[in-house]
Amino acid sequence: MTLSLDRVAPSEALRRTGVVSVLRADSPEYLLPAARTLVGEGLVCLELTMTTPGALDSLRLLRAEFGDSADVGLGSVRGAEAARRALEAGAAFLVSPVLDTAMVAECVAAGVPAYPAGTTPTELITAWDTGASAVKLFPAGTVGPGHLKAVREPLPELAIMPTGGIGVDDVGTWLQAGALAVGLGGSLSGDALRGGDLGALADRAARALAAARQETRP
Repeated sequence: MTLSLDRVAPSEALRRTGVVSVLRADSPEYLLPAARTLVGEGLVCLELTMTTPGALDSLRLLRAEFGDSADVGLGSVRGAEAARRALEAGAAFLVSPVLDTAMVAECVAAGVPAYPAGTTPTELITAWDTGASAVKLFPAGTVGPGHLKAVREPLPELAIMPTGGIGVDDVGTWLQAGALAVGLGGSLSGDALRGGDLGALADRAARALAAARQETRP
């Protein structure tokens, strides 16, 4: 992947693990136990979301808990003001569900990885050309790995992170199709963010990481 002078590279942790754990919860109560379980299994890229109540406070809490041992970022970020607040709270990366150029600009200025979203080839390359560290293919489950592979054939410079509707057992297929990494939400978290089975969460995390390690990524 060739980086422009003002493009911030994805973190080493993201490139090494190939998985971002998207923690979207109705309340922040169970975020820390779930995050401890995921980090304990080696999934050290954690994405909280702005749609979770108290997201910025939870971000600060997890950053204090894990320090440099995990990348804790924030997703569902839209606009410059939200990006600045997330960065001030210590987000290690920012993700948007849309092609948000203002969010990318704030990240580039701060030297923090930015992952705006797109679906079509035009949206994906436009997001890349804003200076994105990688582009979130969203919602990935509606288009499938074949879409990713087809887009990257004429646009091999694109670093793409499919997210949305991806199952734990689909990780290898997406990485084989050319993904830099994948974002796993409900298929990974299951009921853990509602106080559910952390042992089952650990099992799913181990499966996802094992699948990622078997594939060579761009």
